[in-house]
Amino acid sequence: MKTPIRFLVTGGALTLIVLTSAAFLLPDPQGTGLSVGEDIPFYSLPWNDNPFFPGEIRTADGKMLNSQNILAAEFCAQCHEKEYREWVSSIHSVTGPDILYETAIRNNELAHKNRLGKEKTRWCDACHEPVNLLMGEINPLAVVGPSQAATEGTTCVICHTAEGTDPLAGNGALTLDINDLNRYNEALIMAAPGEHARSMQAKTHNPLMGSSDFCGACHTEIRPSEINGGQPMHLQNTYEEWRDSDYADKNIQCQDCHMHPDPAAYISELNQTGRIPERIVSHRFVGVNYLLTDSNLPSNLVTFLRGGLPPGDIATDEWKAELLEQNRLIRGLLQAAADLSISAPESVSPNSEGALSVTISNSGAGHSLPTGALDQRHIWLEVKATDAAGKVVYHSGWFDEKTGQIDPAAVIYLKILNDVAGERIYEHILFNVADYTYTRDPIPAKASDTVDYAFPIPPAVQGPLTVDATLWYRLALQELVTYSLKLDIVLPPVMMEQAHVEIPIR
Repeated sequence: MKTPIRFLVTGGALTLIVLTSAAFLLPDPQGTGLSVGEDIPFYSLPWNDNPFFPGEIRTADGKMLNSQNILAAEFCAQCHEKEYREWVSSIHSVTGPDILYETAIRNNELAHKNRLGKEKTRWCDACHEPVNLLMGEINPLAVVGPSQAATEGTTCVICHTAEGTDPLAGNGALTLDINDLNRYNEALIMAAPGEHARSMQAKTHNPLMGSSDFCGACHTEIRPSEINGGQPMHLQNTYEEWRDSDYADKNIQCQDCHMHPDPAAYISELNQTGRIPERIVSHRFVGVNYLLTDSNLPSNLVTFLRGGLPPGDIATDEWKAELLEQNRLIRGLLQAAADLSISAPESVSPNSEGALSVTISNSGAGHSLPTGALDQRHIWLEVKATDAAGKVVYHSGWFDEKTGQIDPAAVIYLKILNDVAGERIYEHILFNVADYTYTRDPIPAKASDTVDYAFPIPPAVQGPLTVDATLWYRLALQELVTYSLKLDIVLPPVMMEQAHVEIPIR
C-alpha cells in the first residue's frame, strides 16, 4: 500500500534532505499521454482526428490520458482532507456516476444507436465524465483499462490542471496540462510544496481558477450539428446570462457565490450592504441538486441515485451528514435567489371579479432564473385564495403529491423540447431535439416578471379574502423519474419564496 504523504513529514530534517535530493535526481517532467492508434488501438474517429470531439475538451499535448497514471481524489485527500470532504458531498463528485445522468446518456445513445450513438456521447461526457473521455473509454469497443478516478465525475485533477478555456464554445472547453506525471510525484510535492501549488493551479498562481470563464466551459451547452440538425443548437446559456448581468460588471464571479461556504449568506450580505463580501473558498460547489444530497431519503435511495458510496475512507455516517449539510446549503441558496410580492386591490365585492398580480424578482441569482437544463429544471407559481370560512375561492398552480403532476394551467417557467415529428420530449433526449419553446422566458439577473391573475368572487364569500402565493422549484419532470429511472417515487419540489396578503370584502 502506498505510504500516505502526511506520514513522510514525521522524519523531520532528514526526510526533507532526502526529498530535496530526490527532487534533483528525478528526471525532468515527461509527458505520459497516449496516442490514438499507436497506444490506443481500435478507437473510433468518425468526424476528425480529435479524439474528444464532439466534446470541446483538450489536452495541452494533444494526447489521451494513461489510465494507470491519472490520480483519484483519494490521493489528494491525504493532504487535503477538508477539501476532499467538501467535494465528496458535492454534485461535481458524481457528475458521471449519478443515475439520472447515466440514464439520460443511455437514452440518448440508444436513440442514435445505429448513428454513432456512443461517439456522440463524448459531447456530454466532456463535462460529465471527463476522465473517461480523456482516457478513451467512450468508445464502441472497450480499449482502455479501468481507473479509480474514472468513477469520480469531475475529480480534482480535471479542474486543477486547466490552463485555458473557451467559455462561449462550452461543452467542456478546457485545455488541461494533465499528462505530466511528475506533477503528482510525492517526493516533489514534499520537497517543493510551492511548486506543487503552482503546478496544480492554485488561484494565486492561475487567475483562471477564480474566473467565471472557467465555469463557462461546462455551463454553456451547444449541441453541434454532427449530433443532429443543420446548425448548432444552444441548450444552456448560464455563462452568457452571467456575462450580460450586473454581476459581471461588478467583477462578481461564479465562484464567489457557488464556492462560498454559505452562498445564501453571501447573497444576503451583498444585497443588504451593497458591498462584495470577502471571497472564501469551499469545495462544496453549492448548486440546486437537492435530490442527490438528501440522505434522509428512504432505503439508501440517495446512495443509489449517486451511483454508490463515495471513494476514500470517509465513514458512511459521516458522508451522509456531509450530504445533509450540502442539502441545507442548497435549499438556502434556492430560497435566497428570488423575492415574491403580491399587488392586490384595497377591497373586493361579492359576485365580482377579483384581480391581482404576483411579481417574481430575480434578486439573488447571478444568472437567469431558472437556469441550466431547463427542459427539466423549472419553477412555477402557486396562487391560492381562501375566504374567512376556509373555502377555497381560487387555486392555480397546485401540486399533486401522489402523482407528482403540476396544475396544467399553472404559470410555469419551462423549456419545451420537440422532436422532428413535433412530439414533446420529456426525458432529456437532447440528441433528438428539433426545436424548443419556452412556456415563459427565464427571468434575467436583477430583473422581474409580473403575472396577472383574475378569478370570480362568489356571492356568499366571507371576508377577508386571504391570498397566498408560493414560488416552487423542482429539479426534474416527474416523467423522467417515472419512465426513465422507473422509480416509484414522486419528485418533490422545494419552496423558494412565499407572499401573503389579505383583501377585505366590501
